[in-house]
Amino acid sequence: MKKIRLYKKIEPVGGNFEQYLRYAILPLLVASYIFYPILYFLGTEAALFYNIILAFTAAYFYKGLRKFSSFLCINSSDQKIRSLISFVVILIILLITNYGFYLLVLYQKNNEFSSINFYSWLVILFGIPLMYYSFKLAQYHYVKKQQDQAFVSIELVISYDLDLFLAIDTIHFVNTVNRKSSDIKITNNIRSYSQKEFMAMKTKSRYYYINKEGFRETVQIPFNANMFLLSWFSYVENKYYCIEIPFPFKKFIEEQEKCSIDKFKVFTGSETKPLYLHLYLNGGFKFFYKDVILIDCPENKEQQISEEHKKMKFG
Repeated sequence: MKKIRLYKKIEPVGGNFEQYLRYAILPLLVASYIFYPILYFLGTEAALFYNIILAFTAAYFYKGLRKFSSFLCINSSDQKIRSLISFVVILIILLITNYGFYLLVLYQKNNEFSSINFYSWLVILFGIPLMYYSFKLAQYHYVKKQQDQAFVSIELVISYDLDLFLAIDTIHFVNTVNRKSSDIKITNNIRSYSQKEFMAMKTKSRYYYINKEGFRETVQIPFNANMFLLSWFSYVENKYYCIEIPFPFKKFIEEQEKCSIDKFKVFTGSETKPLYLHLYLNGGFKFFYKDVILIDCPENKEQQISEEHKKMKFG
């Protein structure tokens, strides 16, 4: 199969107003009000030194800054580089913010006022951030709309027999025409217990596990997905299964529309029942939605994988 394009979840523009107020605006205001008397009484050099010390402290010790690292384009995984970039960014922000107080001190002490400098400062301080935020917000809504038109949101539930202890490796719903694919990450494979272990549990624990799915999460399926890819390792059988089978997307959508009069809610996943995938011994699996079986595959052949790959992936 040709290289597929995975669904990429986009996050809303970083932070909300309460976070900006608490972690950015108020600290900047406090820092500026402290900067003003330092500049007025001690001079420019002392004020500059104050900004450097404050930027260093914020970059290395202020945890609230982490909430805005993506918004400030601080994406490095190296902690030292992140701190250095944070220091430079914070210092620039402090200097720009405090430049207004510098103009105020010049006016108070020397009766000097430059309207060009003042309005330029206002544009840089407020105009550029607003333009950047507006651009990122528009970009987010554009990409989100494109994704809503290309993918269907649905709650996927994966379960398996109590005697079957397994780990899912990969799972994809693929549209082979436009090569778009879901990107489902299984991060909570839940341990299953043998019948003997299960019966030895307390009644409350048995009730909990018998109603516990291996995976339950909202996923995105490409429109007109016509292929389903799944691979998993069965510890009980010591076998690895990897399947590629046609997916009946049209039948799936028809069943969704039967239980909702609002097609928009169907496509966005806000008014649908879960899509169930149940795994069995011998590589068998069953897809069903409500009471309708979409795919029923009783068994599949084992796929050979190297011991190194098995140990690395499944322990």
